[in-house]
Amino acid sequence: MSGPNRKVLVSGWPLAGPAERLLAANGIEVVQGKTDPDRRELASLLAEHRPDALIVRSGTVDKSCFDAHPDLKCIANHGAGHDSIDLTEATSRGIPVFAAPGRNAIAVAEQVFALLLAVRKRVLDHDALVRNGSWRPAAPETTELHGRRMGIVGLGAIGERVSVIARAFGMRVGAHDPVRTQPFPPEVTRCATLEDLLGTSDTVSLHVPLTDATRNMIDAAAIGRMPKGAVLINTARGGIVDEEALVDAIERGQLSGAGIDTFAQEPPGASAAVSACRAIVLSPHIAGVTPESALRMSMCCAENVIGFLERRTVSNDIVNPDWNRKSALPRTVPGQAEVSSCSG
Repeated sequence: MSGPNRKVLVSGWPLAGPAERLLAANGIEVVQGKTDPDRRELASLLAEHRPDALIVRSGTVDKSCFDAHPDLKCIANHGAGHDSIDLTEATSRGIPVFAAPGRNAIAVAEQVFALLLAVRKRVLDHDALVRNGSWRPAAPETTELHGRRMGIVGLGAIGERVSVIARAFGMRVGAHDPVRTQPFPPEVTRCATLEDLLGTSDTVSLHVPLTDATRNMIDAAAIGRMPKGAVLINTARGGIVDEEALVDAIERGQLSGAGIDTFAQEPPGASAAVSACRAIVLSPHIAGVTPESALRMSMCCAENVIGFLERRTVSNDIVNPDWNRKSALPRTVPGQAEVSSCSG
């Protein structure tokens, strides 16, 4: 039975309709916040509405937000990543934080190949050529994916989906994921070290969360290990890649190009080095955003909020399992495949 006057604040864009209706059917009122609030605005909304739960589609949840509403009971992030939420602060206050891993895997994996094909097939350059009244370049400038090697960093739900599509293109696939506990698929070669993966991959696709361990993981030294003419694709988090080192490698001819959906600073701005480099195909951190993935992520958030507020259950989507070590709450696993912690 639903508790009295339950309320959830949605920070960012609205949830998918079925998720809002599911919350309402369980007696939980949905309060819609600003589309893209800054820290002060989000803290103000929490203080004003005092919700039981917070669903984060945009905005940063830091100490000021927890101070503004000390009675917040749980947080659900509308996405696989959770670096916009201060997990240490949430854990210290006994607040569970849920993510939505795997629900956007199809969308992100497809965007990986949209970016890769745009780079390898010179789609933007050729589009501009025709629009400017020119025709074919003097020499072929495109290359094929077939027979090349795709290196995947982080073999979670998204990385696995990327591997399936890569094999459909006739690519050989290797992956590096030191935290994965499940066996690798037989078609994917396990690389024990990141260095091994980088040194043997024509394309490197990143699918790890942004942590202290992964920040600037792909720096000048790492890029230098990649074969000449390789392509880097980043649909994970911007802080994983040293953007200046990436641009420098492309300008020197070490890499032939890159596809970037996430940036160290978002938006990067017209003056950013990555924005000025024509060999980098850019997209606005939208890889995981489709109506289909939004529905799956919205439903995941709603189910986790309902499960915790109404039944005090904690699903395997929790990202701070030590939020209450003394608690013996039951754990449930919603209807989804298990994913690696590198699924972001």
